Amino acid sequence: MSPRFLLAFTATLLAAGPAAWGQPGGSPPAVTVETRAVPGRDVKQVNAQGIIDAPPHVVRAVIADLERYPAFMPYVKESRVLGRDASGDVQNYQRLSFGMPFVQDRHYVIRVAEREYHDGDRRRAWVFVWRLEDGLPPGASTDAVRVSVNNGYWDLRPVPGAERATDVRYCVFTDPAGALPKWLVALANTEGIPQLFAAVAATAASPRYASLPLPPEGSSLAERPSLGDCADTPPPVR
Repeated sequence: MSPRFLLAFTATLLAAGPAAWGQPGGSPPAVTVETRAVPGRDVKQVNAQGIIDAPPHVVRAVIADLERYPAFMPYVKESRVLGRDASGDVQNYQRLSFGMPFVQDRHYVIRVAEREYHDGDRRRAWVFVWRLEDGLPPGASTDAVRVSVNNGYWDLRPVPGAERATDVRYCVFTDPAGALPKWLVALANTEGIPQLFAAVAATAASPRYASLPLPPEGSSLAERPSLGDCADTPPPVR
């Protein structure tokens, strides 16, 4: 496929927004996206921040609902929970489909760690940290390309002075492998992440999630855990 055709097709897809992916429309939250070069790598770490008009526990419920990701997360065609360990960490298989000619699906297994903590005002907040795991589950498609790097986190904090708003911090460092051009990866990250926030915000506003009560408090950390850069590969938060 020629780069000119791929660029035109991608621009059309991104301009169409969530509706093109079967996601709800509406005004998305304002999102700030920044990239950081990582020494020795030809893909960049991406950091994003935006305010979602929903309480942190509601946004947390959306992010935690891994097996429903195909219903609302852009590009996610399949998402299966493979297991949970004693700490509650989840092994999750995901397959991504971009709906573009000649671009193969991508898939991977990640380990997702969820932790609750208190912010400076002793209000409840949550983090989800994921790291790529080795291997693929039995029955995984042989037509998809296994992603070689996929680390990141969601940090869901209360907005000071607001009861029903969440300060969402998102970090991702991923290399989709295969023949996907790096400029296309960069474009999907910087232009697609605001649509990811829009999908989460729209889902949090849906009846399935919006009226969820605050869950019982778990074993909260005294303060926000140290997350570091998602381009690093330390163990998930403890």
